Amino acid sequence: MKNLLILSLLSLPIAFGACTAEAKKEPTTNEQPANEGGKQAMAEAAEYDVKCGCSIEGIGHCDPFIMIDGKYVPLVHPKVGKMEFCAQKDKGAKIEAVGAMKDGKFVAESWKLVE
Repeated sequence: MKNLLILSLLSLPIAFGACTAEAKKEPTTNEQPANEGGKQAMAEAAEYDVKCGCSIEGIGHCDPFIMIDGKYVPLVHPKVGKMEFCAQKDKGAKIEAVGAMKDGKFVAESWKLVE
């Protein structure tokens, strides 16, 4: 019994040593630094196609969607109404917007309708 207690006590520094070595692990070159303040960099103004979700197959409800990389994603901006582009139906509209993707949505810093 005494030997078991001694072996247990001797193994503790090894177990704790492994934990501290892991905590001091240097970041690999594949790890990217966190953005300051959690904000994503905003892109320059660009022109995008937008549609109401009621006219997009697979969505079918009114909300603004913007075409990003060949796919419609939700458009988020405080001044974009739920049915902002509903009147254009299948035709859709073009906007000039500044923004970035965040959590699967395009968060616009600003936007304006292109005539």
